[in-house]
Amino acid sequence: MTLLDITITIILILIGLNLGKLYRGFDKREQKWLRLLFLFHLGITVVFSFYISSNGGDAIKYWNLPKLATFQEVWNLVVTRRASSFIYFINYFPSNVLSLSFFTGNLIYSVVGFLGFVYIFKIVKQLFIDYDSLLKVKFFGVPLFPWILFLPNLHFWSSGIGKDAILFFCCIAFFYGFLNLKKRFKLLLVVSLLTLIIRPHIAVFLFGAITVAYLIDGRLKGYQKLFFFLVFLVGLFTMADYLLVFIQIENFEITTLENFANNRALDLSKGRTESSIDVSSYPFILKVFTFLYRPLFFDIIGVLAILSSIENLILILFTLKIIFSKPFLGFKKGHFVTKAMPIFFLIGTLSFSLILGNLGIMLRQKNMLFPIFIVFGLWVIYSNSKYTLDEDSNRN
Repeated sequence: MTLLDITITIILILIGLNLGKLYRGFDKREQKWLRLLFLFHLGITVVFSFYISSNGGDAIKYWNLPKLATFQEVWNLVVTRRASSFIYFINYFPSNVLSLSFFTGNLIYSVVGFLGFVYIFKIVKQLFIDYDSLLKVKFFGVPLFPWILFLPNLHFWSSGIGKDAILFFCCIAFFYGFLNLKKRFKLLLVVSLLTLIIRPHIAVFLFGAITVAYLIDGRLKGYQKLFFFLVFLVGLFTMADYLLVFIQIENFEITTLENFANNRALDLSKGRTESSIDVSSYPFILKVFTFLYRPLFFDIIGVLAILSSIENLILILFTLKIIFSKPFLGFKKGHFVTKAMPIFFLIGTLSFSLILGNLGIMLRQKNMLFPIFIVFGLWVIYSNSKYTLDEDSNRN
């Protein structure tokens, strides 16, 4: 590492440790949690860097290709309108011009990914009025919040160079922006554009979820719902051609989409890696379970798979707790943003379950979905506990 690498590394670590102070509204207890969470995130970043350096991965290509290319060569890739080209473009300055190391590049993306966790804290503080009651909700004797945020996979793919860290941040910031659209419009615009450039289908999922939530929310008037629905349709038709080019299909007909899903699942289940599985013969419910909760202990092919299996077991138990905590009641009582969260999660889950056949890719793709699901799950468990307490007090 060069002197510039060391300097930037120190600056980034200091920024990460002090984000709780840089963002207003966090008390000393929350600042302490955020510092602890960042240190955990930083540790995962170190693991990510060594793991990818030893085993290979897209992150190396994203950093080394622009380091060895001219700006014109990188720009020629951008005009192809592929998501990877945008990553090459934004990496050109730090990797080529500044000649920063691969580890420093990972740390830059790591701080961006960690901003997602900061916004989770911001969302929770705004949504949960009786914040202290949430902190008393326990899971096997352990407070659910903030310890549920220490699941390793949430940090692994949000701590390194690539699309995943950016999208992790963008998806969470998107919902945070809609909690106060007037004040956070610029943030919402930035994350929407980034998502649209990197993975336009995720942008469709996000705006589709928000649109449905608006339409079913009882606090909006009919003309407001109609206006928002029309805006979504106009936006969808406007970006239709871009989506076709990105996904590389000719049209959005049912037959075309079915063929795309089948071919994609078959391609990703071919034995290119030990984590490839053939889901083509699975019933749909098993495909969904595979996407959300595998690898499990019968899939173990290494140390990381063991950690992922433990994490997935925790997520299964967390999901069961949500199911038994009156989720529909929590959905009904929630803000329209909390209504949009499970809708986004369901759209993403149902879509990816049809086309993915590689456990490694599944872990990466669901990493942008589960933080949103966790926030909704916290809301359901919290609102159910509060509802029960209110019921008991009314009886007395």
